Amino acid sequence: MLDISNIELGFNILVAILLVATIVYAVILNKKLDALREAKAEMEGLIVSFVETTAKAERSLAEFKTHASNTGSGLKENTLKADGILSDLSYLVDRAEVVADRLEEDLGLARQNSPETVLPKGVKSGDVKKDKAKSSNKATSSSKEGATKKDLSPAAEDLLKTLKGMR
Repeated sequence: MLDISNIELGFNILVAILLVATIVYAVILNKKLDALREAKAEMEGLIVSFVETTAKAERSLAEFKTHASNTGSGLKENTLKADGILSDLSYLVDRAEVVADRLEEDLGLARQNSPETVLPKGVKSGDVKKDKAKSSNKATSSSKEGATKKDLSPAAEDLLKTLKGMR
């Protein structure tokens, strides 16, 4: 029947099989641990790189905020200057309109009193009559085109003629 030596042999074989399985499992586990150690080194390199990149991003963000602040205050100053210049220009334009209206009235009065003395140099009174006839013809033709030269005063027409003559 069963002998103690047979039972002991069975236990020894079972222990041997379990030892072989343990050795195989230990080898597999060792390979996985080696792979994990290599991955750990790579992960440490990635973490160091991530920390450096984060620090660089923080510095860049601080520089960007500083630059944006400087640009914003510069724009604010330029806007304030532009507002001052705009108000000055508006004032000058208003004054120029008043002066131009006064000059136009004075020129109209001077023409009524003495048309020959008000003409620009080199322009004869006959030329003015011809130019008025031409401008009335042009006014009617340009009114067909949508432009309104009839709105111009005689002083403005003379000024335009003078300016054209200077070219």
